[in-house]
Amino acid sequence: MIRSTKTWQAVAFTAVAGLALSACGTTDTGGGGGDADGGDCSFKIGAMGALSGANASIVIPSVDGAELALKQWDNDECDVTLERFDTEGDPAKATPVATQIAGDEDFIGVIGGAFSGETRATKTIYQDGGIPMISQSATATDLTQEEPVEVFHRLVPYDDYQGAAIAKYLTDELGATKVFVIDNAEAYGEPLADRVEETLGDNMIERDKTEVGQTDFAPTVSKIESAEPDAIMYGGYIAEAAPLLKQIRDAGIDAPFIGGDGLYGADFGNAVGEAGEGAVVMCPCAPIEEDSTFAADFEEEFGGAPGAYAAEGFDAMNVFLAALDDGARTRAEVLEFVNSYEGDGLSKSIAFDENGDVPAEQVSYWAYKNEGGTLTPEVEVKPEG
Repeated sequence: MIRSTKTWQAVAFTAVAGLALSACGTTDTGGGGGDADGGDCSFKIGAMGALSGANASIVIPSVDGAELALKQWDNDECDVTLERFDTEGDPAKATPVATQIAGDEDFIGVIGGAFSGETRATKTIYQDGGIPMISQSATATDLTQEEPVEVFHRLVPYDDYQGAAIAKYLTDELGATKVFVIDNAEAYGEPLADRVEETLGDNMIERDKTEVGQTDFAPTVSKIESAEPDAIMYGGYIAEAAPLLKQIRDAGIDAPFIGGDGLYGADFGNAVGEAGEGAVVMCPCAPIEEDSTFAADFEEEFGGAPGAYAAEGFDAMNVFLAALDDGARTRAEVLEFVNSYEGDGLSKSIAFDENGDVPAEQVSYWAYKNEGGTLTPEVEVKPEG
């Protein structure tokens, strides 16, 4: 799809009442100019994702990162507010949120969706409203490779790359030749596992599926016992990965366990406990450079180290703020700016290809090993196609 900028024609949406914001509510720059309302540069940016529930640790740091970028923004002409919307990562709950945002002309950008399922359910709503989206963490391949929409951009590569990176780690770093692959039968985990299977070829010995919300994994554990793999890959989120891994270890199975970025949350170590020692999580998020003040600034602001996708949330907000610094004052102008944006970010050198993706030459992953409850960077992995 060619990303030509179109003039947005206003679309009427019915405001949706009763949508709850997270406890943090809104964040103001606090540094507006002479007019309290910001004059013709008074806008809102929405952040949509799972801000509560078992998988919230994958999302909250990125929204906090966006808030930090806004607090550090130096602009005396504009008044910008960050509004948080808790979708719990549920597509059904994300849809009315998107409708509300699209129908409010004060919103000129959206950070999110954080998860692939909610993004898939809402991207056409934002497209109809002409609202630029920059996702910090939605990685499903089809979001851009099948029926892409012009408004959607993301700061992370899609899962075809991630699946290839996980497979490469399994074979090159672990030397695995008998991999047991599991997925959560959901919009993120299943396609990711498909790509791992495709890349592994004969190095995968068996495939199994679980369900979102499942807590008893005895049938899967039994299959793993029979297969005797030399590595286990799981595509899904922390909520199911934690009990699955505990039950695998309780059965005496000690094969290395590796998951995708759906497990890259600050509470992963606590969730898996001793059973998760040595588990590996693949993420398209590079460690923050040591000479950066971001980690110290983040800890001072929020009382803890930056977690999952905090840098990507920081970068997403800064792209939107750069558009306003450049003089953009409408959704169409912000979209045009984002489409052609190129610049150095905290997480990577930022640019978007014709589908809103990270350009192929910038794709890179890191394997993080759980050591004493902390995900520690182990090795960089560049997927081969």
